[in-house]
Amino acid sequence: MLNILSLFGRASAKLMATFVTVIGLMLLGFTFFPSALNALSDFSNYLEGFLRDPQVDEQGKFLFRTLVNENTIFGILMTMIARSLVELAALVFGGGWKAMFSG
Repeated sequence: MLNILSLFGRASAKLMATFVTVIGLMLLGFTFFPSALNALSDFSNYLEGFLRDPQVDEQGKFLFRTLVNENTIFGILMTMIARSLVELAALVFGGGWKAMFSG
């Protein structure tokens, strides 16, 4: 039971770290790397144009166009980048933490 609780604790800590990392990456991107952020935005616009007309009925098309836009795709891409950084940090620092206290 305690293993399940610790798993939930680690998962929620990683979710919060991902949220903070997304905000931090966006602020750093706006400040220091606006061309890279524009390139990511252009890529999300390309994906949005590629996915724009799915083969569904009119109600599905309306919902798809409302929910899937370039801002949604940009947010998903930023979240994936931030999550990979959080997982890398957890791997590096978690391994160091275990090595430090396992002896």
